[in-house]
Amino acid sequence: MNSKSLTCCLVFLLYTGLFSSTSPSSLIHVNSTTSVLNVTIPHSLSQSLENFALKALTTQHHTGALYRAILPENLSGIEVSIVRLTGKSLWNSGAKFSNVLIPARSVSVPPARRVAIVYQNLGNWSNHWYTVPGYRLIASVLGFRVLDVSDQDNVKEISLRIKNHVEISFRGLTNESDEKLLSRVRCVSFKAQTEDEEASHISRMVLPGVCYGSSHGDYSVIEPLESDKKKVESWRVWIVGFVLGFGLLGFLGIACTMVIRMLRTNKIQVMMERDADDGEVFERRWVGGSKMPSAAVTRTLPEPETGSLG
Repeated sequence: MNSKSLTCCLVFLLYTGLFSSTSPSSLIHVNSTTSVLNVTIPHSLSQSLENFALKALTTQHHTGALYRAILPENLSGIEVSIVRLTGKSLWNSGAKFSNVLIPARSVSVPPARRVAIVYQNLGNWSNHWYTVPGYRLIASVLGFRVLDVSDQDNVKEISLRIKNHVEISFRGLTNESDEKLLSRVRCVSFKAQTEDEEASHISRMVLPGVCYGSSHGDYSVIEPLESDKKKVESWRVWIVGFVLGFGLLGFLGIACTMVIRMLRTNKIQVMMERDADDGEVFERRWVGGSKMPSAAVTRTLPEPETGSLG
């Protein structure tokens, strides 16, 4: 058994011992684990949080009211709350509790007469259970699960079919400008069930502090690690330098070509002028006190007439 498996077993035994006093009727039996990126999250943690939420719900009977679960000290930093709704009200109005907006026209799968939505904020446990290679979490992991509570003796986790996107709000990320925030951070969603095709999904943040999802699960906000930022900036510098260098070389090449053409043109012009000056040689004679060029006088020779006089 490797160290990772041993750690998961120890965590499972710890939470099993802590929550063994919970009523068996409210337990949700899930024995598998969900693999998310490079960590393995035991369902025992999610199951235990749901058990505490259900315990808070059994002492309260008001439909549509949000109740906060009481957690032990060893889970301090995590917040769990629960609300019970009818399937009809979920379809007509959706649900908006604990920074999560579930839109109207949402229906449970399979259909349930009464559903309970468990909200969880992992707080300072977020980085312990979730890691994204190349990124770091800059916000707590927020999530929600849907339970069928139509039969209190057979509570089970179900899914939602959502017409529009779920909206998750992350308040107070930073004090920087919205434009800088949107360009720097990304939204990440972690699916709640292993049968999903993708266990996680990274997307751009459209509105500051708001992420959108298509199903129940966990959500958070991430930003690239500094090393990755430097690599991206280094690549940008190399690309910009290459483009500028290529442009400079092209400009210098064009300038050199134009200079060479101008020099050749000037040289040809000088040679032509020199050839023109050297094309006819004049003799020089002294005229007075100056030596002047003198061309030889050529007399036109007379030509005899061949015709007869009439």
